[in-house]
Amino acid sequence: MRFFWEVVLVSIVASVSGAVELPEVPEEALAELGTTLGMPQRAGFVFIEGRYLPPPYTVTRKGNGIFINRIQIQQPVPWDAFNGAPGNGTGKKAVDADGDFEKVDAPQKTASPGDSTAPQAVKSIDDLFADGEEKPAMPANAAPEPQAPARTAKALGTEEVKQKKDELRANLERLRKGYEQALAQGEMFFFSQRHNRVNGNYGTARTLMGVLPKALRHAQSPQDLMARLNQGGVYFIDLGMCSALFKNKHTFPLLEERLTKIEETEAEEALRRKSSQRW
Repeated sequence: MRFFWEVVLVSIVASVSGAVELPEVPEEALAELGTTLGMPQRAGFVFIEGRYLPPPYTVTRKGNGIFINRIQIQQPVPWDAFNGAPGNGTGKKAVDADGDFEKVDAPQKTASPGDSTAPQAVKSIDDLFADGEEKPAMPANAAPEPQAPARTAKALGTEEVKQKKDELRANLERLRKGYEQALAQGEMFFFSQRHNRVNGNYGTARTLMGVLPKALRHAQSPQDLMARLNQGGVYFIDLGMCSALFKNKHTFPLLEERLTKIEETEAEEALRRKSSQRW
């Protein structure tokens, strides 16, 4: 069963020297929202900016950030949206960045051909909790409706801000739990801000794992890697993703080790089935 999103959250996309950085989790967010440590999952497959991470995977929420094995993969709602100064970056940082993997996620897509929708920018506090439904198109001759001024947290009462934060915590918990359950079912995730986020079920992941280790070991370029994957029946990895994988070419021994364990497990299961049929 493929993991579908249940929570409609939006991300701020900011350009920093041609790259998009995930902001570090502020101390205030950590103090007010707390931390949820997930249960380690030995199934599933995680790639971050083309680098394969071997299991176990622990999906954790720290404040308003979602982490896998101490690497922040997503911060759907910036904490600055609650103090009326979006993007000012003045809040104290509580969680340090980890390498080059602190990135704002690109739009997600499943491991099959299809278009993706660009992320929306947060314009006001109300945008953070929109239900995601599109308004019907306005007739061409109709006058535009007057727009209410955008509200920031400063324009909200104390109780309303508290309610928004409680809703945020609940939504982030659902998101964290969704990742955890998906990994428990053997699903695959590619996280990146440079290419589309890809999510596939175990069947898709198994097809990729049957081809990727050898292809990555022998590939001479991203284009060569993509050609080798295509020859193995893997078509959902585009050139951008191949470029990220090729930059982490040295991880192929980890992939080969994982494939060996998968094949050993499959052989044991086949032997058990064969033995049970005899009886």
